[in-house]
Amino acid sequence: MAMSDVCDFQGLLARFQVRATPLRLAVLEALGSASRALRAKEILMHIKDQRRVNKVTVYRILEDFSRRGLIRRIPAEGKAALYELACEHNPPHPHFQCQTCGAVECLEPVSLTRVWDEIRGPLGHRADRLEIRVAGLCRRCRGRGGEQ
Repeated sequence: MAMSDVCDFQGLLARFQVRATPLRLAVLEALGSASRALRAKEILMHIKDQRRVNKVTVYRILEDFSRRGLIRRIPAEGKAALYELACEHNPPHPHFQCQTCGAVECLEPVSLTRVWDEIRGPLGHRADRLEIRVAGLCRRCRGRGGEQ
């Protein structure tokens, strides 16, 4: 089941006090209908299939949503950043990136309470987010002899 089937995008925008425009909703719909995190270019192509769109506007929306916490920006080594929904149906989770083909996939969420406590610890740091990216070889590249 896609997140677009369970998420109320209009309600999500209202909770974050963001006006629900057709383009903002289209960005959330593109992310919600995907089975993985998407690059800005992929989001743009998804929207272009349905309507005319200005590339700069989509990038601005992604930046704004990321800053507000509606979506997560996932840095990817050697590639453009990826984006995914940050709703209650998609809790923070680690990602795996293949060092050969660059593919990024979502891993199951894990409890990071102990890590958060350690980061804040006796020094009283303010931690806003924690990003975990596991690097290695995906099954497909290993099967092609990419093993080193």
